[in-house]
Amino acid sequence: MGSSVSGLYSGTRGASQPFASKYSVMANMKEKDIKDGILIPEKGYPKNPTATNLKDAIKGNAVYMDGKKANGKYTYVVDEKGNLIFGKRENPDNPTLRSPHPMLIGGKNPKVKCAGMIDIRNGKIFNIDTDSGHYKPNEKSLPEAEKILSSLPSSVFARKSKWRKK
Repeated sequence: MGSSVSGLYSGTRGASQPFASKYSVMANMKEKDIKDGILIPEKGYPKNPTATNLKDAIKGNAVYMDGKKANGKYTYVVDEKGNLIFGKRENPDNPTLRSPHPMLIGGKNPKVKCAGMIDIRNGKIFNIDTDSGHYKPNEKSLPEAEKILSSLPSSVFARKSKWRKK
């Protein structure tokens, strides 16, 4: 399944990569990002200014983004250090451009352990998946993100979330 589950976002259609301990950006997506002016080969990917470590975004019983309770679907990555970084999908520097997963880390060759979309509603984590057209992580990499989620307080999850402790 992996990246092919929903195909809701640009580039998510098609099979995921074989399971690996880390993933690089797919070559076809790098080419598209260069063509679209998102990736400058000499400089790498710019960093999305909304990129936030999930653990740092928790205030009390909710997840916050830009001083307000997070609400919506956000891109996320688990970086090589094991941090879950999430951010807004819209490109804050240029609304006509995308803000793909590699921009959550930035750099010339950003690698991740897992990537996808995180659904947060009124500050509560509802769901997480592996929908990333740039990395196409295998669904078997999802435990990397789930390990981080299981370390968070139960109060930051929606009542029906599988990570909310009873």
